[in-house]
Amino acid sequence: MGWYANLRIRDRLLSGYAVVVILSCIIGYYGISGMKDLKAFLDDTHDNLIHSIVAATDADHHSQQHKREFLRYLLSPDKKDRQEIFARLKREDVQMKDALSALEKMPLLPKEREMLSNIRTAWSAYLEAAGRVMAVSDEKKDANVAEMERLQVTPLFKEFEDINRQMRSFNVEESDEHYANGGRTYKQLSFWMIALSIVVTIASFAIAVLITRSVTAPLSKGLEMVQALAKGGEEKARLTEAIANGDLSLNMTLSEPLKIDAAGLSDDESGRLLKSVVGMSEVQFSLDRAFARMTESLRRSRDEEQGRDWLKTGLNELNSLMRGEQKTSEVAEKVLTFLSGYLKAGAGAFYMYDDKGQTLVLTATYAFTRRKNLSDRFRLGEGLIGQAALEKKMICLSNVPPDYLRIGSALGEAVPQNIVALPLLHNDQLVAAMELGAFKAFDDKELDFLNQAMEGIAIGLGVAYSRQRIDELLEQTQQQTEELRVQQEELQQTNEELEERAEMLEQQRKQIQAKNREIETASAELRLKADDIEKVSAYKSEFLANMSHELRTPLNSMMILSNLLMENKEGNLTDKQKEFASTINSAGKDLLGLINDILDLSKVEAGRLELIYEDIPVSEFRGTIEDIFMQQAEQKGLEFSVVVQDSVPEKIRLDEQRTRQILKNLLSNAFKFTEKGSVVLKISTYSATENPLGVPAVAFRVKDTGIGIEKNKHGLVFQAFQQADGTTSRKFGGTGLGLSISLQLARRMGGDITLESERGKGSVFTLYLPLAGDIGNANIPFTGLPIFPSPLRGEGEGGGVQQRRLHPPLPPLPSREGNTIGKNELPVVTTEMSRPLQDDRDRLRRGDKSILIIEDDLNFAKTLMVMVREKGFGCIVAADGTSGIHLADIYQPSAVILDVMLPGIDGWGVMRSLKDNPATRHIPVHFITCLDERQKGMSMGAVGFFTKPVTPGQLEEVFGNIEKSVAKTMRRLLIVEDNKAEAEGMTGLLQDRNLEISVAATGREAIDVLSRNPIDCIVLDIGLPDMSGFDLLEHIHNSEDLRSIPVIIHTGRDLSHEEELKLQHYAKSIIIKGAKGPERLLNEVTLFLHMVENELPREKQQMIRASIDKEAMLEGKKVLLVDDDMRNVFSLSSILTDKNMIIVEAENGKDALTKISEHPDVNVVLMDIMMPEMDGYEAIRNIRIDPRFKDLPVIAMTAKAMAGDQEKCIQAGANDYISKPLDMEKLLSLLRVWLYRQA
Repeated sequence: MGWYANLRIRDRLLSGYAVVVILSCIIGYYGISGMKDLKAFLDDTHDNLIHSIVAATDADHHSQQHKREFLRYLLSPDKKDRQEIFARLKREDVQMKDALSALEKMPLLPKEREMLSNIRTAWSAYLEAAGRVMAVSDEKKDANVAEMERLQVTPLFKEFEDINRQMRSFNVEESDEHYANGGRTYKQLSFWMIALSIVVTIASFAIAVLITRSVTAPLSKGLEMVQALAKGGEEKARLTEAIANGDLSLNMTLSEPLKIDAAGLSDDESGRLLKSVVGMSEVQFSLDRAFARMTESLRRSRDEEQGRDWLKTGLNELNSLMRGEQKTSEVAEKVLTFLSGYLKAGAGAFYMYDDKGQTLVLTATYAFTRRKNLSDRFRLGEGLIGQAALEKKMICLSNVPPDYLRIGSALGEAVPQNIVALPLLHNDQLVAAMELGAFKAFDDKELDFLNQAMEGIAIGLGVAYSRQRIDELLEQTQQQTEELRVQQEELQQTNEELEERAEMLEQQRKQIQAKNREIETASAELRLKADDIEKVSAYKSEFLANMSHELRTPLNSMMILSNLLMENKEGNLTDKQKEFASTINSAGKDLLGLINDILDLSKVEAGRLELIYEDIPVSEFRGTIEDIFMQQAEQKGLEFSVVVQDSVPEKIRLDEQRTRQILKNLLSNAFKFTEKGSVVLKISTYSATENPLGVPAVAFRVKDTGIGIEKNKHGLVFQAFQQADGTTSRKFGGTGLGLSISLQLARRMGGDITLESERGKGSVFTLYLPLAGDIGNANIPFTGLPIFPSPLRGEGEGGGVQQRRLHPPLPPLPSREGNTIGKNELPVVTTEMSRPLQDDRDRLRRGDKSILIIEDDLNFAKTLMVMVREKGFGCIVAADGTSGIHLADIYQPSAVILDVMLPGIDGWGVMRSLKDNPATRHIPVHFITCLDERQKGMSMGAVGFFTKPVTPGQLEEVFGNIEKSVAKTMRRLLIVEDNKAEAEGMTGLLQDRNLEISVAATGREAIDVLSRNPIDCIVLDIGLPDMSGFDLLEHIHNSEDLRSIPVIIHTGRDLSHEEELKLQHYAKSIIIKGAKGPERLLNEVTLFLHMVENELPREKQQMIRASIDKEAMLEGKKVLLVDDDMRNVFSLSSILTDKNMIIVEAENGKDALTKISEHPDVNVVLMDIMMPEMDGYEAIRNIRIDPRFKDLPVIAMTAKAMAGDQEKCIQAGANDYISKPLDMEKLLSLLRVWLYRQA
């Protein structure tokens, strides 16, 4: 293109511009043509499809609105409202038809026309069906309009909706297809426009480049060469000035000589310019090389000087950081932070050396992220840091693996390239170790700095550790001094309180001694009277027995002779004489029966009656009774039957002879006093709550239609030689011994006889006998003949039948002081005990079914007494706390109703006295008081608590609770404990024949047990695997049926003050598992279950006593205290001496062996572990070698709290373990536990 190069610049520019304009015109014409076609296509889519969709949508809207107004029309009961709704229906119908007409006017496709026709048809059908339903609704001919709407209108409306929806869908699909076609057209047009534009642009650019390069290329090349030389000169001038000022950080850039072929350059102005520039570049290159060599020499000198300054500065700053009073952890933190920043390390860790454990312990970190598989402790030789500590020299690692360590930040993380581990040594002894990681390699200067800093850091740590140890010892000394001062003040205060209590106790002792003398005097008199009565009773029994035997001999002869006369074998007697002989024989038989009755009476009274129990088939026993009395019933014309209920077992355990004797007496009386009607014997069984015996029983019920007995003579018929009709003109004969002997025989067999009768309405005698037969009552002594009855139910004022339980009179008994009181015996009640109301105490025996009311409001007490009697209980009333305690101890009532605001001892004091007394702690107590202290009362073991004034319904609930407590013989306890061994231990501790124990290992199991079985008490561990103990308590608290169950918390962890407050909201009492736990747990469970302490095994009784009396277990016991710290010895000695313990001190294990040999009567040893000469482990092992001390309790004490210390102590022979600082309550509890077990 030589011709183009010869053109002028103006000609080149004009030719290029003309080509660009022609190409642009071609692109414009093609674009305008394509836009016209696209607009026509969019207009067609808008005019046809969009308007059709809008019209169909309007039709759907009006149809939905019409349907809603139609439903409102059907639901509206008001005629006026229906007229308004009907008008709106018309409007909607018109608008619907307008929408369809507008749609029909549009240019539609054939398929759209068909759909529009279907829409009109469906809408007309819908309107017709709707009109029918509306007409029916207006006329109210059909009550089921809603069903008509559902069956007739809804399907048609749905058909209309479906067709309308299809048409809209069809329009949308057509619109989508038009849209897709338009998009394709637009894309084609755009593609060609863009393609042509690109072509034109490329062509224009190529023309411009060609023209520009042909003009500017030679000039630009020359200009660039000149500017490069000028810029290089400026930079070299600045560099020269900087080096002259001492800045050697800049490097001289060597300029390369220009590589241009001079022969190829033109001879015009631009060619000559380029040749000159090439010559200048060669001169500049030579000057640059000389200047660079000079700069490098100066820089080496400067770097050596800066390295020496950097090393000194770092050491000085490091030393200044470690000055002052600092803890070792603070020094470690500062040193690690400084070194990490000074050496540009990305992460670091600082480890202090534990000389005892010979391990490196992580103390401080810098940008260090802990990982699960890494420990905070390293033994010597373990890991990189442990190896550096073992070798006592620095270890450097390069090219660290990716999984070794990662240094992270908020923006990311990366792997360090180098790790250095260095030990810190002082006098060649390891003090600590440090590990640093960096992204760069540590150079020689930095490693030299670390070597020089190692010893200085070790010295600083040693100084800080010594200072820290001094501060700790000083603080410990000050703390112990303050504790001693507080303890001295507490001891002084305690001594003053003890002196006051001693004075009060001395006064009480004098009063008790005076009362005891009075009681002893009365007791002596009573013993004399009792001896006299016993002698008289023995004389009477002996006389009756002897006289009965003496009478039998002549009576026997008389009956034989009279029988011979009756036979009249010789035939020499007249009929009158034979009648006389028969009368004599009959009188002799009656006399023999009387003598037999007297003999039975004397045997029972003398306690010589022997009972023989055996399993008796009920069917045979029934047949025997029928055989005996059936003939007698036929002779008197009476109906007689023996009825056996289905609940009666096939065999019952009885003394058949005595049972038959009682029934013969009862049935004989029934036949004797019944002229017409019937006599029925009914045999049935009753549960413990359904009979007066309180145990499962068999009942023999004898019912007749005879003359009956007046209610004021019910007790009289059971007295010896007495009848209901005792006049000289009585119609029925008899000695009156039969019922008396029957009652005594029944009681001898552990049973009882009740009477229900009314004059002229017959009688019902019921014999109750224990279903188990000989349950231990066979040796109950005879208590005398009954003189008067005691009511089993209240004395009603009407003429209704009254059931009574009959008891013998109360014999005078000796005092409680120095004498044993029998099961049903009563001590003498002194005259000092007032009787505020006329209660039933004179008719009650110890343990009878009764309720004690302790209430100073006599009007309220009288009301309660009436209700108590109506419930079938005997009633005792006390108006003060002292009398109430005494009466509860004497009569052993079934329950106590207690007020708090009492004269003398208040209700709280009464409650404590009852629960601390083994004889009364099982008695259920129900509070009725003015105070709102329910939590306090329930936590003391009450079965209920009501605040005055009380309603009749609440009083009924009180008696309901009492009756349930009295009737319940089997208690149920739920233990919620996930530790199987702990649960088994508690079960073994609490097991009793009257206690059923269930165990749940999780909260869910506990909830399941509570939902299935009634529970009387819960023992709960707070730490459960599936839920918190608080969640279970919340479940119990929210349940109306479970809320009244007492809950005892038995947990294995220490409770915070907040947790105890939260637990007290739910639980009756809190027990901490561990020291003293078994005794306290047993005490609380027996308290809340109202278990009779005297019926528990002796060892459990001792545990409960030990739980109540905590100090008695420690008093007088000798303890060997072994500790090398005299401050600890002084503190412990002061506390234990205050508990009246005898202290033997030893300062180390060796001294302990000497002291225990001098005092072999030591009861317990408190042994420190870390001591000089001989440590606690060795001392315990030596003690166990001596056979005398193989069972001696040894409790280990140590300041170490490392894992495994407890196992080491136990392996050495210790019985238990406690960590310092000592918890004195825990230590005292441990002492009580082990002293109790030793005892």
